[in-house]
Amino acid sequence: MSSFSRNRRSTNSPRRLRALGTVLALTLVSGAALADGAHPFHFTAYVDAPGGDDVVAGHYQAALVELKRRSGNMDLDSAETNTNRCVAYAMTRQWQQARVACDAAVRAAKERRNMSPSWWTWAPTPADDDLACAYANRAVLHWLSQDDAAAQKDLAKAAELSPQASFVAQNVVALRIHHAVTLAAASAPRS
Repeated sequence: MSSFSRNRRSTNSPRRLRALGTVLALTLVSGAALADGAHPFHFTAYVDAPGGDDVVAGHYQAALVELKRRSGNMDLDSAETNTNRCVAYAMTRQWQQARVACDAAVRAAKERRNMSPSWWTWAPTPADDDLACAYANRAVLHWLSQDDAAAQKDLAKAAELSPQASFVAQNVVALRIHHAVTLAAASAPRS
């Protein structure tokens, strides 16, 4: 399991997408499907949102402490804050909390996207990338929870919103490879 960082910096608004960061060598052992060494899934985090530096550094517990200290209500937090919370909980195997945080990230990103000016609908927007990020992270969580159908559904939404995003493309490839490995294992003769 790898993690991306997203760097957001202010221009006219408090948070505006600027660049996709580097891949980090963060691993999460999640059963036999990853043991085959196939293409890894990737979580994406925001460096300049609460907990971001700690998530990127692999200090997930510290990130969770900062997130609890700086914010107490997922329903009021930004998509970026909930995204970092989702990744930190998932990487510490706190599955229920990760699911709640991932859902909150999707909700917050949808709300932001729905508030975008209507003339932006013809072109991709930073809000599309944020929602794609939230969907892609939730897809990885679904896969870790062995819910392949939900993972495929969320990755399809992410790909529709931000088809050029590397974090989406890498997770789509990873899901296809893992799905193929699962099918091959299921159809292999048993001895």
